[in-house]
Amino acid sequence: MTNRGVVVALVSAMLAVATSARAQESSTPAGSPAAAEFTPFVFLGSGTSSGVGAAVRFPLPAHLSVELETSYRAAEIGALSSSLSLLYDFPRLACVTPYVAAGVGIDQYGFAELSPGGNLLTKTGTAFTVNAGGGVRVRADENWGIRADARWINGVGDKAPERWRLYNGVTLGR
Repeated sequence: MTNRGVVVALVSAMLAVATSARAQESSTPAGSPAAAEFTPFVFLGSGTSSGVGAAVRFPLPAHLSVELETSYRAAEIGALSSSLSLLYDFPRLACVTPYVAAGVGIDQYGFAELSPGGNLLTKTGTAFTVNAGGGVRVRADENWGIRADARWINGVGDKAPERWRLYNGVTLGR
């Protein structure tokens, strides 16, 4: 399966989860726990990396939530990444909710290597990553809002890169 096919499959799966969460939300009585939020986003990052992705956030008790995120980055190679993060929401200020996040994931990356013939080659790798950062969610109403998120992402391994990423997206759901 090509990178494009994997991205389409992952985004489709996340859309299915978000649609399922929206259906459950409409049948959930008032006062029940909030349903999942789905956030498609675009991002800019360190170096020349930019891309698209999607995140699904599942609220937990005590201002916590778990988020599954996947993205496609067009940089040294067309690369996929996926992460699972824990978010902590600070108290809401009007319609703005600031939060901090930390998590782990898997990241594809490219690096340059000199061949025995003296040519420069682009090689690929996959690394375990850790991330930390935060952002804000701004609710427009009970069904949608906008979100900005900044993350530091560090790959574990010799050639795995350290990078940062800033994304903006539209949040659907509660």
